[in-house]
Amino acid sequence: MPRHDQRFKDLLRTFFPDFLRLVVPEAARRLDVSSLIFLDKELFTDWPEGRRREIDLLAEVVEVRGRSRRRGKILVHVEIERQARRQAAVRLHRYFGQLQARQDLPILSILVFLRGGPPGVTLESLPYWVLGEARWSFSYIAFGLSGCRAEDYLAKPEPLAWALAALMRPEQLSRAALKLACLRRIAAAELDEIQRFLLVNCVQFYLELTREEAVEYEVLRAQEEDREVEVMAMNWVERLENQHEQVGRREGIRQVLLRQLALRFGPLPDAVRSRVEAISSVARLNRLAEKVVVVGSLEEMGLG
Repeated sequence: MPRHDQRFKDLLRTFFPDFLRLVVPEAARRLDVSSLIFLDKELFTDWPEGRRREIDLLAEVVEVRGRSRRRGKILVHVEIERQARRQAAVRLHRYFGQLQARQDLPILSILVFLRGGPPGVTLESLPYWVLGEARWSFSYIAFGLSGCRAEDYLAKPEPLAWALAALMRPEQLSRAALKLACLRRIAAAELDEIQRFLLVNCVQFYLELTREEAVEYEVLRAQEEDREVEVMAMNWVERLENQHEQVGRREGIRQVLLRQLALRFGPLPDAVRSRVEAISSVARLNRLAEKVVVVGSLEEMGLG
């Protein structure tokens, strides 16, 4: 998996309620985000061979319906594409069919383009043609980041929007000023360390400056305006850059452990995945990875 893919998936997973509010605000108001559960992402897509593929993000969330406040579950499926391609919509449709057959729940399909595609949030459709006529079509939400105006997202209240702005086109700001503006918003917000790390990491990775832009960036940093916020922002950047290697190592071990567990014991219950994802100690993750090959059950692992 390309490094940038996992980086972006971790960001959306952590800020999924923000993501829903940015992409489908009307629908998000009808969803109980406290009920959000991320599901097993593996699908058998290549029948009959059964080649295993992994979708990007799949969440189950409760929808509150009408005045009677009836509650029902829906699935939100998100695929992330580095570059807009028509084949991405075809693949999204195939996943939709398999999810519907397996889960039998309403599905909201969202396709995120880091570069290209229609700008902003649009409702798209993929027609199904029979004998030269479109018999029906598959509808999905497309979110093209690069065509959005960065200043609009910097003004939004959702922290995720400030990181996504790093992938968007600035109209009034230079790229150096945009990067600084993103970091200032993140530094001034009330966030925990992991949340702040993921946001800063996104800005640092996707808004890489040229040598000339880096010089401009340093000049802007040195200005007295908003000095207190600026110092806080730069302290976070330095701290989080130092932590990046350790956090990346921990996440890598966690993903290996989850794959080992699934291969040994089959599809993992959500409760087991949640317990593994809650472990922050690298040493404990390593110990569990070593035990996988010798124990006979998840209970023996202390995860059952």
